[in-house]
Amino acid sequence: MYQLENSIKNTINYSFLSSTNNIVHIGYGIDNNYVRCCSCSIVSFCQNNPHQKFHFHIISSIISKNNLTKLQKLAQQYNINISISIIDNTYFDNLPTQKTFPISMYFRFLLPIINPNLSKILYIDADIICLNNINELLSLNLDQYTIAAVPDTDDMNIYRNKDLKLKNHLYFNSGMMLINIPEWNKYNTSNNLVDLLNTSPYNFKFPDQDALNLILTQKVHYLPKKFNYFNGFYPWNKDIIANKEVILLHFTSSPKPWDLGWNVSPMSNEYNRNLYKNYENYTPWKDSLPVYPKHYRRLRIYAKDLYHHGYYLKSLKYYFAYLLAKIKK
Repeated sequence: MYQLENSIKNTINYSFLSSTNNIVHIGYGIDNNYVRCCSCSIVSFCQNNPHQKFHFHIISSIISKNNLTKLQKLAQQYNINISISIIDNTYFDNLPTQKTFPISMYFRFLLPIINPNLSKILYIDADIICLNNINELLSLNLDQYTIAAVPDTDDMNIYRNKDLKLKNHLYFNSGMMLINIPEWNKYNTSNNLVDLLNTSPYNFKFPDQDALNLILTQKVHYLPKKFNYFNGFYPWNKDIIANKEVILLHFTSSPKPWDLGWNVSPMSNEYNRNLYKNYENYTPWKDSLPVYPKHYRRLRIYAKDLYHHGYYLKSLKYYFAYLLAKIKK
């Protein structure tokens, strides 16, 4: 049996809240590469819920000194608390990972262990931004449910339930989970998840999410998709914005809004193109450049998208960059 509570090495607290009453707790599990977009997510919650008192919990195996300094500035700027738990990720070394699903995807499992005295915490993927008031979500009574979450797409529901042999279950996306901490800890959920991932015969395509669906089946309160709205999968237009139909927008696909290629990608349009940047402009990362593609195939896609938008010379430049990166791989 794993004892994940032993993985915590150090906690850094930046505390600027003037009161400790009625605090909203939100958690993230990230690596150092995602601190930038995590800060943007934090700002989006603060700006759209100005009367809430927030305490943000970040779990990571390493965060650079520069990023820690910026997080402290962010906490002071918005009069919020930010706690950063640095963990020993060797506790997760034997668990399955993929290029698109690094070991940090498991850090969310620690949030209920680190905060056992809270009644609930809102877990959020760092590529989610808040667009409207979250009072409806916060007021939800979970009762006997361990989490509240949003169902994934219909295709994912069929595909993953079949692979995982789940019956009478609605497969949920784990990017947003309102966690009932007493219920979660009562069943030793965090350690059970790691045990399952370490010993299961299942072929996990989405490791953390698949395991969560297996462990929490019949313990989920399902929410409408406005609380985890998938950019690129669901419609996005001016009516949705005007009617405030989306509370939490999830940038599930690549490229992400901070990536090179976002502005010409089919994932972006005139209604969502600048949403992320509008919030990032209020963070210490406001002058950061777009992130260069880490995989050579993304360069090819970027070159193709540039061509379709009429940027022919620039398209040619990045196509040659793709060919060079492919040769060097």
